[in-house]
Amino acid sequence: MKKISLGLLIAGLLVLIGVILFKRTGGEAQAAVLAPQDTMLFVNIPNIPRTGFRWIGTALAQVAADPEMQAFLELPLKNFKESATTSDIGGLLAGLKPGNIFLAATKGSGEGVHILLGFQFWGGRKDFDAAVARLRKELPGGAQEPAQETHNGLDILATRHGDMTLYSAAAGRWGFLATGLEDLKTALDRSVGNSLEPSLKTNPKFLKVQAQLPTDPEIMFFLKPEMALDSLLALGRAAGAQPIPSQVEEIKSAEAVGGSLKFDGLLQRDAIFVLRSSSSDSLPKLTHPALALTQKDTTAFLDFALNFSALPRLAEGLAEIHPEISALAKPIAEAAGNAYGPECALLANWPDGNMAPNPLVALTVKDEARSSAFLSETLGTLPGASRREQSKRILYSIPTGYVSIDIVQMDGFLLLGLDPQTVLNAATASSAGTLRDSTDFKLAEPSLQSANEAFCYIDTRTVFTRVYDSLLPLIRFGAAMMPDLKKQMDVSKLPKAEIIARHLPPIVLSQKRTTEGTLVQSSGPISMAEFLLLAGLGTAYANHGLIGR
Repeated sequence: MKKISLGLLIAGLLVLIGVILFKRTGGEAQAAVLAPQDTMLFVNIPNIPRTGFRWIGTALAQVAADPEMQAFLELPLKNFKESATTSDIGGLLAGLKPGNIFLAATKGSGEGVHILLGFQFWGGRKDFDAAVARLRKELPGGAQEPAQETHNGLDILATRHGDMTLYSAAAGRWGFLATGLEDLKTALDRSVGNSLEPSLKTNPKFLKVQAQLPTDPEIMFFLKPEMALDSLLALGRAAGAQPIPSQVEEIKSAEAVGGSLKFDGLLQRDAIFVLRSSSSDSLPKLTHPALALTQKDTTAFLDFALNFSALPRLAEGLAEIHPEISALAKPIAEAAGNAYGPECALLANWPDGNMAPNPLVALTVKDEARSSAFLSETLGTLPGASRREQSKRILYSIPTGYVSIDIVQMDGFLLLGLDPQTVLNAATASSAGTLRDSTDFKLAEPSLQSANEAFCYIDTRTVFTRVYDSLLPLIRFGAAMMPDLKKQMDVSKLPKAEIIARHLPPIVLSQKRTTEGTLVQSSGPISMAEFLLLAGLGTAYANHGLIGR
């Protein structure tokens, strides 16, 4: 244990020294200075050593450092380290010592896109040349001898790979790869201070977006949706796809989008800002009435503002593709717009032993008479729908091919769920407390107060424990069916769910609209964007029947 602690201390000191030296050699602010002003996509990892130092304190790093997890990871890490590919690439990176990396995409001639990749490195020039040579070798036609030219005394190498020409050059501590020669030359000039051309750093939209995002992130991006969309639409047209005009205009209404991810102690914090002008008198406001429906152990709570008055326009928009659906949906949308809003909530409890959570949707009712009429008229047109009294409440049920949708109207809310008892229980007042009485929820209070468009809370410990416990038997069964898997990992050493879950704080999200645009922020052991990505991949994996094969 002392050896491990001493090793971490030495590694931390070395990284800290590297960060200080890195700051003295230019720092991450140079990345935006080197990118063209008309960049449509910019991605930057400002400081790899600093990110590594911060990672040590995150919740996921604590999970990885847990003794039970270390025992399980011993074999996979051993195989990874002994891999020839890992050794080869690891040697290149160890020599190159990259610090600041960025990628910039600009519109080329016609509908093409030019890519500029820049990275600041601490290693020698021979290490840069070796890394670029290895990259060229992996591309089609990589065996060719590069053509060479000079620009202001700097060598530029070029190789042809199918329809793409790859240019490379280095100036001082900056190395560049590009598919456009002029972008590369301009970047070289900027890196040595010989260019007066405006850069991304002077782009007004870039500056506005950056002002809304946390400073010193681990990774950030900047996007001009309109420019990027034009390129995507061109690809879609080539593939025979037809765009939906209303959706295209909605995307183009965003002047710019930026985002960042930052490690902050145990938490990963991400932020996304959409630059879009908005009238100050149209800003929404959340009052979170549905919190009263939660319990102390509620697993997930999502509260958001929905413009019900806009539903008829959305129904009309369907006429472009599905006129028969639009004709049916428009009167329903108009009735819903008069009866409900503006706040909606999605709640979910996940009791131990259940295969899935019990979801519940809560709509705020602004006109109970209209809501009752809407339910009666709408349900009357649906085959199989029923209405009955249960637990002194009127329970509506709508059968579908898979589940039954159960509905109850109570004071101030319309509740919809997939289980009648869940809906009826939520409609019954409880004195056991709400989420606000939970210790973990205290961390979410600042986000709750700042949100005016949406707020979300996820009990990460419960979600992880339920998913992990349900997958563990499948993993063990799969390992028994695949003997070769034992060479890669020892499934018997997988830690218990509670060993991992105890390190996981909740995931919290807030969405706020301002006169400048919309800011979405989240925090947790993983960010909300990462959580949704993992959930989507897991769902796709399960739907394709791959789990347990």
